[in-house]
Amino acid sequence: MRYLVIIFLLYVLVKPLFAQAILEGPVTKIRDGDTIEVGQIPIRIQGLTCDELNTAKGQEARIILHHLLSGKQAICRLNGQVSYDRLIGRCAIAELGDIGKYLIKDGYCGRCKRYAEDGFYAETQKKSGDYNGIMPSYCG
Repeated sequence: MRYLVIIFLLYVLVKPLFAQAILEGPVTKIRDGDTIEVGQIPIRIQGLTCDELNTAKGQEARIILHHLLSGKQAICRLNGQVSYDRLIGRCAIAELGDIGKYLIKDGYCGRCKRYAEDGFYAETQKKSGDYNGIMPSYCG
């Protein structure tokens, strides 16, 4: 019980440091279509869902990101949330613009309504048509 209290207090104290923070740095790793690492910090792209790596579409999203983003300077606007070991936010690079918009526009990934409740990516998804990958049930 004591450890749970300590973890909770750390979360309460540290979370505000990441709320609406901006993280800038080189993209050092592509985990999958919706998770990149900026420096050594994993970022889950908010409002985006991509097929898992054990599918052809998931591999395709990871490969395209590797070619487009590796070593490029990214700017990520974090929303203060954490998912597993990843901070949550939207990222962009100068040459491409918003990473999530690019992936949706070109059909590599889709908009996850549950995590884009502000309507972000809605217009991009509408213009691109329905996502033809595997849409998780939690995305709505």
